[in-house]
Amino acid sequence: MAAIKALRDSPEAYDWKRDLAPFLRHKSNHVIAAAADTIGRLEAVGLAPELADAFLELMKDPAKRDPGCKALIAIAKTLAAMDHPAPQVYFAGVRHVQMEGSFGPPVDAAAPLRGLCAQGLARMSHPEAVLECVTLLVDSEVAARSGAVRALGETGKTEAMLLLRFKALVGDEDDEIMGECFGALLRLSAAQSLEFVAEFLDSAEEAVAERAALALGESRVAAAFPLLREALEHTARPAMRRTLLLGIAMLRLDEGVEFLLGRVAEEPEKSAVDALAALGLYGRDEGLRGRIEEIVERRKSAALRAVFDRGFR
Repeated sequence: MAAIKALRDSPEAYDWKRDLAPFLRHKSNHVIAAAADTIGRLEAVGLAPELADAFLELMKDPAKRDPGCKALIAIAKTLAAMDHPAPQVYFAGVRHVQMEGSFGPPVDAAAPLRGLCAQGLARMSHPEAVLECVTLLVDSEVAARSGAVRALGETGKTEAMLLLRFKALVGDEDDEIMGECFGALLRLSAAQSLEFVAEFLDSAEEAVAERAALALGESRVAAAFPLLREALEHTARPAMRRTLLLGIAMLRLDEGVEFLLGRVAEEPEKSAVDALAALGLYGRDEGLRGRIEEIVERRKSAALRAVFDRGFR
């Protein structure tokens, strides 16, 4: 581990193939994982074949060779990040289940691996990537479902958008998956997905509504601003109002910033505090900080001053 760290810290002093690749054949899965992670950090794409070989070797007896799937996950993550075409690896990993003992019921250590391998297939534009994702969308593990949603968002395919819409409409017990669906849809086609995602701003499940607001904010699409503003005007839920204001700030639009500044200047104190908290995203913008401070000083509100001092000093 010390040798791998030394190579990671001073890569120019080493021959990566000679000095790093042998660690992928180490008996310790923690060493293999560290080597794979280092290959990824160094973007050493020339070692991708060695990564694939190490993965397939571990899969000969994964429960014994790689408890916790530490090495398999690290290798798959690095290969997928490199956009390396390794179908043998991805197909082996996307279907792998590894139940292991815990203090409670057995846990499936391979769940993140399945999601990562789905992403690997998507990034190499494999014709069966979407088919594999369909199975994972109903996987019992959150990590696998989440990985499938992200993979679908990377395919660029119309059928992926249809699957993501269906998943969003059916719902998921974990609101994180819903947020992943919204984000993936907006990345695939913001123009076709804005209105669809905005419909969830009125969801009875507040966590889902908040995920939709954040996804719209993360999209940085100007057309999302009126949708968030309209939702803000029609909701009375305090937490949702704060999330909508944050979503508007996340758009990083001049129009959105002016809207929030107006609320800080003119709304009742509680609403103004929420708008000022959302503007905290711009805490390092000296010009905006000066404008906000003028408003805070003019309003002479201790609550506004406290939020300003936390977020802009």
